[in-house]
Amino acid sequence: MKKIVIFADFEAFGGTRTYFKNLIEFYRSADYQIVAAIEQEYLDKDMLEFLTRNEVNIRLISIKYRKGIFLQFFLSVVIDLFLGVPILVQEKPDLIVISTGKAGKLLGLMVCPVRVIYVSHSYPVCDRPRIIYRNPFYRMLLFITLNRQKRILTVSAFSESLIKKCWLIRGKKQEFVHFIYNFSMLEHTSCCQVNSGKKIVLTVGHVRWYKNPEIWYSVALKTIEKYHGNVEFLWAGDGNLLEKYLARVQKESSPQIKFLGFQKNVAELYGQCTIYFQPSLAESQGIAVLDAMMMGKPCVVSDAGGLPESVIDGKTGYIIDPLDTDRMTERILELLEHEHLRARMGEAGKEYYLNNFSHRKWIQEMKKLHENVV
Repeated sequence: MKKIVIFADFEAFGGTRTYFKNLIEFYRSADYQIVAAIEQEYLDKDMLEFLTRNEVNIRLISIKYRKGIFLQFFLSVVIDLFLGVPILVQEKPDLIVISTGKAGKLLGLMVCPVRVIYVSHSYPVCDRPRIIYRNPFYRMLLFITLNRQKRILTVSAFSESLIKKCWLIRGKKQEFVHFIYNFSMLEHTSCCQVNSGKKIVLTVGHVRWYKNPEIWYSVALKTIEKYHGNVEFLWAGDGNLLEKYLARVQKESSPQIKFLGFQKNVAELYGQCTIYFQPSLAESQGIAVLDAMMMGKPCVVSDAGGLPESVIDGKTGYIIDPLDTDRMTERILELLEHEHLRARMGEAGKEYYLNNFSHRKWIQEMKKLHENVV
């Protein structure tokens, strides 16, 4: 039996955690013996039960870089090897998979003499001077290590393009960088559509700066003021800005705006919502948008990162500048007021999802990638 070690970096909820579970199920179906090298704090009850059920061996490591160390190339590589090599020596895997939401984290493991797939759920930014992603040592590391046995995988064409631009020498090794779109975990949900008599504009994700909560809040206020029916804006998710916006809602007495915090059963929320709204400033792909499409909901998203790869402007939803609150409000109002438009866009979105982002397609593309990692 083949053996794989998965170095996973994820949070309490969100796309990187979901992706890690998807990886476990994929390699289980491929008859791998799986070792998961993860942080102790990731082993909540749900995750521990999941790993136990899938017969995954757990190796606890600390992959949190101290402040400043991550920005020092040589130190980060040394730490990567310090954490990873003892596990690799003991386990002797046929394949290493690194899955991280922080671009560049654990990249030093690419030097290990075994097949490696490095999955980056975010993307580097190289439009500012003196930033790590322009560090020539990163380019040198990947120029030396990338080959048929060592690949970089990401989740959108946008992310792939930035990895090639920021991490690779132009024209060199770029064939070893790939993207495979994520899929929605709601494909097989039994949750039904709910018509409560009120319209709900839903957002799901971390309440953090890159999700653009200030613009979201402004659009919510403008829409509520202009719409003559019963509408609520709901944001489901935890994050470092959650308390700030909970306090703001209370201070400004905005009962139609609700920050729900972490919600385990998001399928019910998608079933209840009328429109999905994602005004992010940065987004590799946006699994929540795929969830909404799978549930047949029209999506209003920002023109940022990989979001425009999921939504067809004017057909399955709308793509708008992330700072244009007036346009966002206008489009949301248009959807709130026209039921047939919502239905048409929602149906088109689900069809587009099934043709381009399904679980079946993800499995096919993953198998194809692994056939080429030799």
